[in-house]
Amino acid sequence: MNKIIPALIILFSLNLSAQNILSGIITDSLNNPIEYANIGIANSYFGTITDTNGYFNFEVSNLNSNDTLRISSIGFKTKDILLKEIPETNQIVIKLSEDVTVLKELKLLTGNLKIHTDGKTKTNTKNSVIFANSKIANLNLGTEIGRRFDLGTKKPSLLTEFKFYIKENDFESNQFKINIYSIKNGKPFQLLNTENIYVSISKEYIGWVNVNLEDYNLIIQEDVIVAVQWIKHTGNGNTLNLPVIFPSLGSTHYYKFGSQNAWEKYGKVSSAMVLTFKQ
Repeated sequence: MNKIIPALIILFSLNLSAQNILSGIITDSLNNPIEYANIGIANSYFGTITDTNGYFNFEVSNLNSNDTLRISSIGFKTKDILLKEIPETNQIVIKLSEDVTVLKELKLLTGNLKIHTDGKTKTNTKNSVIFANSKIANLNLGTEIGRRFDLGTKKPSLLTEFKFYIKENDFESNQFKINIYSIKNGKPFQLLNTENIYVSISKEYIGWVNVNLEDYNLIIQEDVIVAVQWIKHTGNGNTLNLPVIFPSLGSTHYYKFGSQNAWEKYGKVSSAMVLTFKQ
């Protein structure tokens, strides 16, 4: 079976003289732990997701002390710290500042709205794209897989449902975040959802995962990229992937291998994802 793995998975040539494991806790200004925050070395696959207690632990190697540790989470300002500035301690404590979001003026949808769908539903494919990588200590928790959806700019769209297909899965359970991005220079830019959208699967589930978006009041007047981020697992599995359709004319596929890595873009490729919206 073919696996799509980006060319960015290359070890850097410079060695990191500091510790090889980074661990600690991420909190808000009141010392409350921040669950499921993204933390990792910027533009590399080294990284992870915090647990429900804000704790993180991941391995780093072959990096430069001038590389940047980046932490981000919805509702908080992204924080960058140079590796050489991290104290040599068993428990790093990182505080994030709250980010005050100015909400856009709410668009009202009136009249007889029609239901539209965009995406691909083919699941019986030879190719797949991976979340879990058994060669990495934390299996690379935080990886995102996404797809572009063309909603158009003439009318506002109310997002009602998103679904994606799990092709292979041997974990006891998994949890995901659904991230909806604006697009700049053809790649994901800013998050459009102002609160976390979670979905869980259990018992080595394989099949369609349906996410109801109606409660989030997502009214958008632009094309978007919707991505699925792997944030938690239980059990001793090592396989979790989605089917990939190639060639898929008119489709654009996105892959971020690691919680703070750069996005990779693939034309004429699509994972099995469908977005439903009203216009």
